[in-house]
Amino acid sequence: MITLKAANYAKALFLLGPKEESIQKSKQILSENSELVKVLDNPVIKKREKEAVIDDIFENDIRSFLKVLCARQYIRGFGRILEAYETIMLDSKNMIKAKLSYVTRPDEGELERIKDMICNKYKKTGVILELEEDTSLIGGFVLTVGDMEYDKSMKGILSELQKTLVWR
Repeated sequence: MITLKAANYAKALFLLGPKEESIQKSKQILSENSELVKVLDNPVIKKREKEAVIDDIFENDIRSFLKVLCARQYIRGFGRILEAYETIMLDSKNMIKAKLSYVTRPDEGELERIKDMICNKYKKTGVILELEEDTSLIGGFVLTVGDMEYDKSMKGILSELQKTLVWR
């Protein structure tokens, strides 16, 4: 879940405009090195020592941002910041991200129609559609766009039927 704090840092990161490669390398380094995150988050370790570590490991165009995160003890929030950053980047390109969970993979024509529907509904020029097979749906699909979920699965229909029967 993206917090307001993460969203604000993401806006700052977007305005700084580091290269996408620098962001992805930083993400990889921090996600693969929990000890490094512990060191950078440790309030006992001096600021200049943390900054020296950042200068040694990370790309120049993202160092100042990471130093601010360390100074404010929010380096652990880097993953959430990048989630919000991705949304800002897509929005700047007039695009949106969606996730389609399915039992049977739709063919390319169906995927294009789904993308067109999302573009029209959300007034975007493009969609990045993440596909995920989910046999627990029994049949049909679940489409998630932002905070909206469109459940057209057999599992969802059975769940709604069960709720209706319980209330009677």
